[in-house]
Order: sequence, then structure tokens, then C-alpha cells
Amino acid sequence: MFRETPTQRSLFSVEHRMEEGKLERLKRSWAHAYRSDALPLIDENKFALFFDPENGRPNKSVRMLVSVLLLKEIYNLTDREALEQLEWNTQWHYALDVLPEAAHTCQKTLHNFRGHLLSDEGAGLFESTTAALIAAAGLRTGRQRQDSTHIISNIKVLTRLGLFVKTVEQFLEALRKEHPRLCGQVPEELRGRYLDREGYFADARSSEAPRRMEQTALDVYELVLRFGDHAVVKRMASFELLKRLFEEQCVPPQTQEPERIELLEKPSSSSLQSPSDPDVTYGHKGKGYEVQLTETCEEDNPFQVVTAVDVHGANESDQQQVLPQLEQVERTCGVPPQELHADAGYGSGDNILAARERGTELKAPIGSNGPESGVTLGDFEFDAAGELVLHCPVGELPLAHEPGRGRVTLALFEPSACESCPLNSICPTETRQGRRVLSYTLPDVAIARRRVEQETPEFKERHKIRSGMEATNSELKTCHGLRKLAVRREPRVALSVRLKVLGLNIKRYVRHLVDVATGAAEPVAACA
Repeated sequence: MFRETPTQRSLFSVEHRMEEGKLERLKRSWAHAYRSDALPLIDENKFALFFDPENGRPNKSVRMLVSVLLLKEIYNLTDREALEQLEWNTQWHYALDVLPEAAHTCQKTLHNFRGHLLSDEGAGLFESTTAALIAAAGLRTGRQRQDSTHIISNIKVLTRLGLFVKTVEQFLEALRKEHPRLCGQVPEELRGRYLDREGYFADARSSEAPRRMEQTALDVYELVLRFGDHAVVKRMASFELLKRLFEEQCVPPQTQEPERIELLEKPSSSSLQSPSDPDVTYGHKGKGYEVQLTETCEEDNPFQVVTAVDVHGANESDQQQVLPQLEQVERTCGVPPQELHADAGYGSGDNILAARERGTELKAPIGSNGPESGVTLGDFEFDAAGELVLHCPVGELPLAHEPGRGRVTLALFEPSACESCPLNSICPTETRQGRRVLSYTLPDVAIARRRVEQETPEFKERHKIRSGMEATNSELKTCHGLRKLAVRREPRVALSVRLKVLGLNIKRYVRHLVDVATGAAEPVAACA
């Protein structure tokens, strides 16, 4: 490898070889902003654990490798295209502060380095670099917004029959390769249906599907029964998928030699969707993954950055993702946001209270249960904590408060006063054992208060800021290839998403620096 000295760098650097006018234009481009301000944000010390200290530093700059991965996502390139840019693109040489002679690495090196990031360090790279960016740019993080977006899985869409056939085929092919003797013990007729490309399914017609589905279900059962207790086979990944398929899709037969296997009418949304990517789940937006994003939305910020990103199954509810995102935001920003704006999918009493305990006011509307008539819990006056009723809508004070079952609190009112009340027929209180009782929980109160609050002009106007998250989702999909990734399995999907989002943050930072340096009145185009 070319060994650098200060003298050699001055002689062989990009700057030395370039005529003055061209060099000035280069210094006004994104490359200079990346080199001077973005590149130092990457903490090389975080990667020391990946390398043997006795062998010294890695033979390639860690900052160069991380930058290649980030620029790859910024420009939505393949590995091969990114490595070609690294080797031949002068802007990349300058941006990465690398001599042209050293601007080379092979796909295996890049692949192995990315493998290191599949550990927790992948999330650590995003959080530490974004934290450094926020500090360098002086961004405010008190107000943020959260939303999710769907990723289409990189798998072939399979029918139920196709799923069964593919899973059996994958298992038998692995068995033939790893344990040919055991594969030979499988009945020849069964093997032929899946390993012979011109066999049982080669001329399948739609009218034949029900009969072939019955046969395939029987084949799955026979294989699971045959190898379920085999010490070696039962640990094969392909057999585990086959067994999972049977357990999620089939009703266990009452005999060991059934004539047919009954199928479940509606398998779970978390059931196996493809043996090519067992982590994929099914949600209302289709098969794939959901990406959770939280982003700053401070009006005074010159640009906004994503502070938290996570990937989860498409079948998981957004309501489960508020606290994990807040925890990550706090790791990135050092403090929780004062406000978190989100749509109704995140709104619940439990989420409002849990966020408040972390110092964050969750500004998410609560969906309606239908048209409301009569008096609601929101018409009662509670104390600041929402624990005690101060008075009812007509001003009647409760006699006492008692704990109910679970998290329920009971507010007791004078029965005679309630009976003569003009709102008696539409009041949510009820008579129990001669007492007039209002039962509620803290989440119930939070929901009631939010339903009142969200109808105010102030809430509606302030909540408009949440819609800006849609632009970020669109930019990631349109410019950075987030719509459908080229990788499978959740760890790889999560890493790819984090690199794309970090690339987006870096791009926005660099774009801002270029605008400031050049005095640009208009922002640079969304796609770098």
C-alpha cells in the first residue's frame, strides 16, 4: 500500500495536481464541505474492537470505508458503482481526503466491513454521528415528529401453494447437499415432486391447485414427522422453517397417517411469508417491514435531521413504537424532546402518560369511537395529575375517591344530587350498591383531555408540523432507494435503512454548508 508522508501528500494529492481555477470550483462543491465538516464526524475509535491491536490499524481508512457506504446510499448506488466512484472520481478523492493511489478497495473488504456493522455498532454509528452533527450544526432538538413508512420486502410474492412448495423444495435441496444419504431415505416420489424441475408442479393449472395443495400439505407433514426427532436434521435452518410452516398453517392431525391435512383458514400475520426472508411479516400495507423515523422540526433549525430510526415487522402497531423511539432520541440528543408530534396511530392514553414520565409531551390526536352524545369524561374537572375528580360538569363535588380493580379509581357522588341533576340521563356515572360512581383510569383521563384539546384551533395549527415527516419519507424512497431494498433478513434491512437515513442527515448538513458558502438563495435539489 502507498505510504503517505506530509511531503508525499503535498506532491500527490488532488489539490497539487489540479489547476487553480478548477481547484477553487472543487472547494465550492459538496466535496469540500464533506471533507472539512462531515468527515471528522465519523469516530474511528468506535471500530477499534473489530481489529486486532497487535496487527495495528486496518489497511484501509475506517472513515473512507464508512464514507463509501454513506455516499453509496446518498447517491443510491450499488456496491460496484460506489467502488468505481471511489477509484476514479476526483470529487470522492477530495471529499474522503484520500490520495488517488490509495483510493481503492475491493468488494470483499467493503462487504466484510459492513458485516461488522450488523452488530450493535450499526445503531451506534448512526447515533454517534448524528449526535456529532447536531452539535456541530447547533441544531435544536426540543420539538420532534414521528412517523412510519413501509418497505416492500425483497421476495417473490407467493401463493399459499407456492409458499409450501418453495419451503419444501428449499429443505430437500439443503438435505441433498448436506446429507445426501438421509435425502435418499425420503420416498422417491416425494423427492421427485420438488427436486425434478419438470415434475409435479411444472404444468400446474389453477384448477389443479386445490388437489396439489392437499398433496403438498401431506408432504410437509411427512417430512416433519420423519425428521422431527433427528438429532442433526432438526437443527437445519431449512427444516426449522419447514416445521414453522406446518405449525403456523396446518391443524395437527389426529392420526399419524391422515388422508389429508386440514389448513388453518387465517394464519397469523406473523406467520412465514417466504423461506427466502423468514423475518418478513404481513401488515395492512403488504408483506415487508415498517421503518420508524423521528425527526427534529424546530422552526429555527436551518435543516432538520432524523434522530431515531428503527425497523420492525409490518404486523406491529405504531402504538408500540413511541417509547423505543424516545429512548433512541435521548441517546442521540442527550435529552428527550419536549414535544413529540405524531398521527393518531400513535395516540393512546398509555403512550401519553409514558412519554410524559420521560419529560415529553406526546402531541398525537386520539381517534374517535364514533359520534359522542351526552356527557363524557372530558366534561369532568380533574386535578393536574388526572388522579382526582374536582367536580362534575354541573359543579358537584365528589364525596370520596376509592381504588377499584386494577388501575381503576372510583369517584363517589351524592346519589340524591345526581338523581335531581338535569344531566342524569346522559351522565357516565352509574349506580352501584346505592352509590353513584364514576369509574376511570389515568389513561382514560389522558384520552378524554386529549380529545378536548385536539379540537382547539391551537392544537390543530401546531399539529400541522407533523406533516413535514411525509417529505422525509418521500425523499428516502425517491432519492435513496428505501421503497424496496436489495437485502433480506431484518438485521441487514435495519443496517441498510440506518445507513440510508444517516446518509440523508449528512446530505442535508453538507447541502446547508454549501448554501452558506455560496450564498445560495434557493435550496439545492432534493436528490443529491
